[in-house]
Amino acid sequence: MLRRNLGLCLVLAAPLWLGCASIPSIFLSAIGEKAFPEVDESADAYNQDLRWGRVLEAAAQMPEDQREKFVALFDTDGGPFRFTSVEVLSAIPKGLDGREVDVLVAWEYYSPPGLTERKLRQKQAWRFLELERRWEVVPDLSVFEAAVPAASAPVGSGSGALPASPKR
Repeated sequence: MLRRNLGLCLVLAAPLWLGCASIPSIFLSAIGEKAFPEVDESADAYNQDLRWGRVLEAAAQMPEDQREKFVALFDTDGGPFRFTSVEVLSAIPKGLDGREVDVLVAWEYYSPPGLTERKLRQKQAWRFLELERRWEVVPDLSVFEAAVPAASAPVGSGSGALPASPKR
């Protein structure tokens, strides 16, 4: 009789044990591969911060060793860029887990005092920092450095500078 009752309890409890055994796997899959937010929100915040001149906020999303160069490029008096639009063209995940993403961004800008609008494309390498639970960007600043107008260069920096007045 005891064996029959024990066997009956085992048969009735088996589905409960199997159900409980699947619950951890459900949670593990939920926090596994996609346990981090999409890059879209972070990329949009960074690009909008830069577009509207919130340079320090944008720099906070970069590695510390690159912030000084970034701020020096964009946070000058008058600044070399006035952005009129920004658009994310593509976001391509790298690797299997999607914790690194290459984002291609199109910028439209003009350089004061001129009003000629120009366009450029920039590649941004994003990676998810697991310990900090946030995305970090490593932007390709060379496209902006190449676009800085010659007018903002220091006087006498060009080779073959012309004299201020003609020789008599």
